[in-house]
Amino acid sequence: MAQGLDLSRFIQVFIVQGVAGLFYLFIGYKIIKRDRKGTNIILSTYYFLIAIGAILNIIYVNIFNETIALVLHFTTYYLFCLSLIFLLLFVLILFKSEEIITFNKQVTIFTIFALLLIVLWFIPGGIKLNEVSWKPEWSWSFFIYSIVICSSIAIGPTIYISFKIYRSFQKDVLKKKWIFFLVGIFGYFYLYYGTSLSNSLADPTIRLIWSIISLPTLITIYFIYYGVAKQL
Repeated sequence: MAQGLDLSRFIQVFIVQGVAGLFYLFIGYKIIKRDRKGTNIILSTYYFLIAIGAILNIIYVNIFNETIALVLHFTTYYLFCLSLIFLLLFVLILFKSEEIITFNKQVTIFTIFALLLIVLWFIPGGIKLNEVSWKPEWSWSFFIYSIVICSSIAIGPTIYISFKIYRSFQKDVLKKKWIFFLVGIFGYFYLYYGTSLSNSLADPTIRLIWSIISLPTLITIYFIYYGVAKQL
């Protein structure tokens, strides 16, 4: 158990993801409490999925049953990836309106993405646990599939639309607010790519370095809320 909770894993799980998870839970609650309109529900769901994933991650690092640990690790990562589609839906609605991005279209986009992510579970040897440290180690096929699906369907379009929204603003005050939103989402994308690569390389030194350099992402957690959600 001591080997499973070394310094790099302690920092990554309990500090980075633990603190982020609790804060995301708080922000999600504040957004949904303010109003239950469509954009609020979508953005709060983004926060809630990350929070649940972070909580599951804290639980599974203390479990040393291989099957349970694998299922919980996959579920954690699945929720982190799934949250990305809610950022896309959020910016789509802001850019086009709910009259164009109807509920049925939202469900269709979500369902396609969710089903494509499920494929990750069926990649042969996609995830295994190190027999000594009990840390997850991903195959490169698992890593590449995740990166391609998340980047092409969720992350890429979110970035593109977010910049189109930024350019559509006429007032400087709105542009400044939106910059905070951009920094916030890029912070989360940075965390997604870095964690995915770290788990695929599965090198103790790289894991430690990543756990330290990912700490600044905690600062960006608030930016999405400050840039947009406070105005919803």
